[in-house]
Amino acid sequence: MDRRFDGIDNRLDVMDERFDGIDKRLDKVDHRLDILEYKQERTSKKLDDLQIDVKILERDMKRDLHKLQDGMDTLIELMKIHKIVHI
Repeated sequence: MDRRFDGIDNRLDVMDERFDGIDKRLDKVDHRLDILEYKQERTSKKLDDLQIDVKILERDMKRDLHKLQDGMDTLIELMKIHKIVHI
C-alpha cells in the first residue's frame, strides 16, 4: 500500500513542479499585461491631450482668420473712401 502512495506522491510532486512552472509563466504574462495597460492608459491620455490641443488650435485659427477678414474689409472700405480702388 505504501508503494502505491509513494507512486501517487511522486506523480503529485511532478504535477506540483509543472504547476509551479505554469505559475511563473503566468506571473510574467500578468506583469507584461500590467505594463501594456499602463502604456495604453498613458497613450490614451496623450491622445486626449492632443485632441484638446487641436480643438484649441482650430478655435484660435478661426478667430485669427475672422480678425484678418475684418481687417481686410476695413482696408477695402478705406481704399474705396480714398478712391484708391473701385469695386
